[in-house]
Amino acid sequence: MTSTPASRTRALLLGGLAVAAVWFAFGASRPGSAGQPPAAAQPAPAIVGAPAAEERPADRDGVQKALDSFVAAFGKGDGKAVAAHWTAEGEYISDDGTTIRGRAALEKDYADFFAKNPDNALEVEVDTIRFPSRDTAVVEGHFKLHTGKKKELVVSRCSFLYAREDGKWLIAIAREWPGDGVEIRDLEWLIGTWETRRDGTVVTTKYEWTANKTFIRCQFSITKDGKTQTGMQMFGKMPSTGEMHTWTFEDAGGIGDSDISRDGKKWTFAARGATAEGKVITATNIMTPIDADTFTWQSVERTLDGEALPDQPPVKVTRVKGK
Repeated sequence: MTSTPASRTRALLLGGLAVAAVWFAFGASRPGSAGQPPAAAQPAPAIVGAPAAEERPADRDGVQKALDSFVAAFGKGDGKAVAAHWTAEGEYISDDGTTIRGRAALEKDYADFFAKNPDNALEVEVDTIRFPSRDTAVVEGHFKLHTGKKKELVVSRCSFLYAREDGKWLIAIAREWPGDGVEIRDLEWLIGTWETRRDGTVVTTKYEWTANKTFIRCQFSITKDGKTQTGMQMFGKMPSTGEMHTWTFEDAGGIGDSDISRDGKKWTFAARGATAEGKVITATNIMTPIDADTFTWQSVERTLDGEALPDQPPVKVTRVKGK
């Protein structure tokens, strides 16, 4: 194949510098303990005919403070303090259906978990709070667990049934819901700005949620020899198939898409598309998280207009702090 300047540039980008930037660029372990999220699940379905949520600001504030206290105790690794947020016979139901019932059993389970898994931080992202009765509240949301020294992010859907006893909001039931495959929330760790450099080329990508966290939008720029290419990429789930997908649009006119699959921590993007000049490109791109601020990216099985191109070695991509 004759290598024109344009084709060399495309091949270089196809080689892996664009991270999630252009369509050909690319698009955590459960110990069985309460509070350890599995893969994220789809948001809870809407309740048909449900009335508008009651305001009850004082009760909402009380439930939120109880959740904040639970998260703080979890962050300290204090099993007894975490279990104290349950009713005496409260229960936790894991994503696989395992049930832990009663404060004593919960305290032991949390203590064992913290002993085996130090350096964790938990967030509870609240989607809704509703009140089925005067002294009960249902919280729907997501656990966001930052695990170990690397602070890798794992997200799962969760729900709480709170009961008010002696004026105090306590957890009667906490449940984590199993995922149904690869979910958009599994990529939440990408949110933020990232950068990679190689052979004089700088690629910057910024990931952010769209409304309702239905899609992740990526704005990218690729700078080489004083020239910059820009574009946009969307991550989401196809409603017709339930499969994860990306769509990428270069401002110069290139367009493409990829199917996303996952094997443990490794993400694979089967990419295809066309450059602005009409050249057809395909590639298999592999993204592997290393820690909260680093992942590797590699492009293999690449073709340009049907002709095979060499595999590229992995490139390290790092988070830009403060952005």
